[in-house]
Amino acid sequence: MKGFLRILRYLVLVIAVVAIFFTWQWYSLKKEAEAAFNHNPVIEQYLGKVSVEKMGLSVFAAQCPSGCEHYLMKLRGEKGNAMAVSDLSKGSEELSYAILCLSSGENIALTKDAELIVANGRESACQ
Repeated sequence: MKGFLRILRYLVLVIAVVAIFFTWQWYSLKKEAEAAFNHNPVIEQYLGKVSVEKMGLSVFAAQCPSGCEHYLMKLRGEKGNAMAVSDLSKGSEELSYAILCLSSGENIALTKDAELIVANGRESACQ
């Protein structure tokens, strides 16, 4: 019984360390996204300085070659709130295929590579 309790303690410790690691990674990715959005002049014009309220994976596939995911983010800014989607990769403060979705229904390309997606406008990118 003592051996089982010892193994159980180590298992709980390992699970706690892994959970802390993933939480830290998610938090740092969120902060990198905030920094990237705050460096964008379009975001500054429409929302001012922003913070990422919520962040989750988008239903659309990532457009970048590898090592990134397509995220949907709820932005809270000084001038208002909006949704945004972008391909993000860990360790990079650059946006790719980034689109700002305003509450009025208008979609604005934040990067050159997203202009074609916004121009086609088949469905809202902020899903």
